[in-house]
Amino acid sequence: MRMSTGNGRRGAWAAVFALVGAMACGPHLRAAIVEPPGRVLPEHIKRIYIRQFKNQSQLFGAQADLTLYVNDAFMSDGRLDVVPNAQADVRLEGTIRRFTEFTNATGGDRIPMFNQMTMECRIELWDPYDADRVAPIATYTVPATIQYVTDDRRSIAETDTESRDRLLRQMASNIVQAVLTGNPDPRKPSEEKAIRRWQQRNNPAEREPVMTHPRFPKPTPAGKKVDPDNQ
Repeated sequence: MRMSTGNGRRGAWAAVFALVGAMACGPHLRAAIVEPPGRVLPEHIKRIYIRQFKNQSQLFGAQADLTLYVNDAFMSDGRLDVVPNAQADVRLEGTIRRFTEFTNATGGDRIPMFNQMTMECRIELWDPYDADRVAPIATYTVPATIQYVTDDRRSIAETDTESRDRLLRQMASNIVQAVLTGNPDPRKPSEEKAIRRWQQRNNPAEREPVMTHPRFPKPTPAGKKVDPDNQ
C-alpha cells in the first residue's frame, strides 16, 4: 500500500519538530547533571602516605582494616598517588576517636529490627619537611553513619561483622572526600600559639613548614621540556 504525500510530509515535519525539541532540551539536561566537587587540596600535593591509624574507641582492631581501606579508597579515586613515606608530599595520620552502636527501631515483642553505627575520626595532614612538627597542614573531623537490619527473620539482615566492615569502608570513602574536597577544621588556639612561637625562633621568609612543590616530581616524557614552576 502506498503512503499518501500528505501523510509523508506530516511524518517528516514531526521528525523535524522532535529533533528541534531534543536540541532545545539539551542545555537544560546538561545543566541538571550535578558535577562532582572539585579538589580543594593544594595542587602541589600529588603523593600521599597513609600512616597506620590509631584507635581510641572501643571497636577493637578497627585501625588495621581502616588503614587498608583508606589506602584502597585513595588508589581508587586516583587523584593522589599512594606512596611510601620517603616519597610523599604529605602524610596522613588518622585516629578513630569514637564508635557507637544502638538500636533505633524495634518490631513485635520488642525484637530489634534496625541498628545504627556511628564513627568519628580525626584526620591530620602533615608536611614531611616539618621536622619540628609545629602544627599539621590541615585537620578534619570526619563522621560516618550506617543503619542495618538486625532481625534474623528478614533476608536482608546483616551480622555485626558485615555491618562494621561496611561502616569502615564508608568511613574510608568519607575521609578521601574530606581531604580532597572538604574544608579543614579551624586551627586550635594551641596550634596558633605554636606557630607564632616557631615564627619567633625562625625566619618564615627562609624556612616555611609547608612546601610548595612535590618532593619527587613525576618523570617527564623524553623530548618534553620541563617548566619547574608547573611541575
